[in-house]
Amino acid sequence: MSKLSVEVVEGARFCYYERLMINKVLFSLFLVLFAGACSTQKMAMQMALPLVQGQYVSIQEEVDPELAEWAIPANLKVLEGLLKSDETNAILLQTLAEGFCSYAFSFVEEVDPQRASRLYLRGRDYALRALERDPLAPKLPGLNLDLLNLELLRFGKDDLPGLFWSAQCWGGWLTLNLHNPEACADISKVEALMSRALELDESFYHAGPHLFLGTFYGSRSRLLGGDPEKARRHFERNLELTDNRFLLTHFLYAKTYAVQNQDRELFDRLIDTVFETPSSVFLQQRLANEVAKLKAENLAGMVDELF
Repeated sequence: MSKLSVEVVEGARFCYYERLMINKVLFSLFLVLFAGACSTQKMAMQMALPLVQGQYVSIQEEVDPELAEWAIPANLKVLEGLLKSDETNAILLQTLAEGFCSYAFSFVEEVDPQRASRLYLRGRDYALRALERDPLAPKLPGLNLDLLNLELLRFGKDDLPGLFWSAQCWGGWLTLNLHNPEACADISKVEALMSRALELDESFYHAGPHLFLGTFYGSRSRLLGGDPEKARRHFERNLELTDNRFLLTHFLYAKTYAVQNQDRELFDRLIDTVFETPSSVFLQQRLANEVAKLKAENLAGMVDELF
């Protein structure tokens, strides 16, 4: 090969490696910029979390239920927007589950059961996403009861919010859809989820597992799986753990156990307690106490039909 040919080949080889190096640099720069953009989004979302927590506390302490009813949907959409930047963020997923569940129970289910059903399922799905962040993990609703109970054993205290709110939302949907065969088939699964939450921490969310199970066992007759004695024990334990300050317990105790067992004396005592106790007795849950008063007023107006 002539000297000129060698120089041409070497020059071509140099240009090839130079282009290859430039492409690598550009590709690396693209990755850095892309990762930087993702990191910036996540960083912004992390910075917004304290504001989210502040809004959450503010809503819980709200004294005006009508104002809360208008404010909560907007807050939920803000949370869904933040979730776009970090779709596996457990705090956002759990807060969304709680928000949809509480909104459906407090303001929707008595006026629009179909819409409330959709909201409950939306909340349940967010809670399940918090539990099923591992893409290889089985989807809990699709498991039979035996496999579900085995799968629940792998969840610990860090998973407690996901367990609690998935059961709470799912249970709200079940209550509105007992005419649906699918709902009846899911009753035992919901019970299993909340029973696991109870095992992990009976005091979680103002002794919420006890309140849920009291309502769960107290709202149905024995023929349909109700258990008055279990219901009474769970309600009384909730009242003990919350120092009688969480008025939704008194309301649900009256609505389910007292009505199901036709105990008018207990019913009157529980409803009177809701009316006579100031909502401010539990400042961190003032909105829930205000909602309990509204619901108790409606329930008291139906007393002649209930007994």
